[in-house]
Amino acid sequence: IVGFTNMCKQVSPLEVMTFLNQLYSRFDALLDIYKVYKVETIGDCFMVAGGLVAQDEDGWRTTITHDRLHAVRVLAFAKVNLPTGGPVMMRVGMHSGPVMSGVVGSRMPRFCLFGDTVNTASRMES
Repeated sequence: IVGFTNMCKQVSPLEVMTFLNQLYSRFDALLDIYKVYKVETIGDCFMVAGGLVAQDEDGWRTTITHDRLHAVRVLAFAKVNLPTGGPVMMRVGMHSGPVMSGVVGSRMPRFCLFGDTVNTASRMES
């Protein structure tokens, strides 16, 4: 989010958390519409990926092996205008390519993505 650090200096922590909760809740509502997977949120970073998982006919999450529209869906998700009080300007990093994924950790297991594709998208955002 452009200006996030400065905003944090100007408003109370409760206002920051309320803002992020409202923004991320709106993003969460769009995940199924655009068929993207929420990987994680860290601070003002909301990471999604397309072409990773989908529900099969029995309702189980399965890995997608070939989906030509995953990049289009991620881009459409990033372009959605949010009905907030003022404009929210965001930096978006996108990259297409292979990733390695899996659940890591035992205390608080997390589904993580690894690889140059993820690193490049992260660098493009900053």
